Amino acid sequence: MLKAVLFDVDGTLGDTLPLCVEAYRCCVEECTGRKPSAEEVVSHFGLSDRGVLGALLGMSPEDPALPIDRFVAAYERLHPVLAPAPFAGAVEMLRAVKAAGLRVGLISGKEHYTADPTLRAYGMEGIFEWMGLGKPTHNVKAERLAEVMQLWQLAPEELIYVGDVPSDIELAHRAGVRIINAAWAQTAAKDEAACLALHPEYRLTDFSQLLPLILSL
Repeated sequence: MLKAVLFDVDGTLGDTLPLCVEAYRCCVEECTGRKPSAEEVVSHFGLSDRGVLGALLGMSPEDPALPIDRFVAAYERLHPVLAPAPFAGAVEMLRAVKAAGLRVGLISGKEHYTADPTLRAYGMEGIFEWMGLGKPTHNVKAERLAEVMQLWQLAPEELIYVGDVPSDIELAHRAGVRIINAAWAQTAAKDEAACLALHPEYRLTDFSQLLPLILSL
């Protein structure tokens, strides 16, 4: 019996991946005069905010000189332009999942630098009972799933993860957790073949399908 749902953010609750890419590109250009390609930026995704920025600038993510404040400023400046609102009905969906008696958490590669502004902009502050955020060294989603299972005393079959990219499927399965592959963002089409090859338990192309599916599990 399903007891908890864990959500990714970028590409899952909002179409924020273009925002993330452009914020990194603008920050690197401001700092170096070189604007990296979108492909270069995306190649480092899975790392946290400091991890991606450090990789793009050739700096340690722990370097106090890492211009994380400049990156956050670009992210917040571009947010209303490139990702002004979550997917239609996202906040209502989250509240309905909680009202159904399910525990709701967030697992994202983001750190608080970008998670906090997005949750604030989308009216999602205070909705998540627990948040497992990223690390600059590696993708920690499988670890975060194991962590929340231990914290909430849940078996793998009692929770499900909702995420959009192939690595979300791979890491959920590594943790023994089912996944709903979110394929409703404009960026989802490019990953279709890779996602299907990893055999997600569910793949949805319309956000409106998500709540009925969760409530049926």
